[in-house]
Amino acid sequence: MSIPRMRTVPEAFRELKAADPNTAYTLRAFRAAVNRGEIPVVLVGNKRLVNLDQFFALLNAPESCPKAYEGGVRPL
Repeated sequence: MSIPRMRTVPEAFRELKAADPNTAYTLRAFRAAVNRGEIPVVLVGNKRLVNLDQFFALLNAPESCPKAYEGGVRPL
């Protein structure tokens, strides 16, 4: 049994920056993706924890990511 690597949002972003120092992803964009539900989190009290293994798998499988807004009328 492997233990999931759970990190807070800023810690998860630091892990991403450590893995790819030249990433164009910002902490602000990371937080926004968490708030929109694009990055799954587990609530523990007031903390939101990101499973790093799931997050990196999500980045490696773009077909499973939500589609970007392409213009027109967006659903509310």
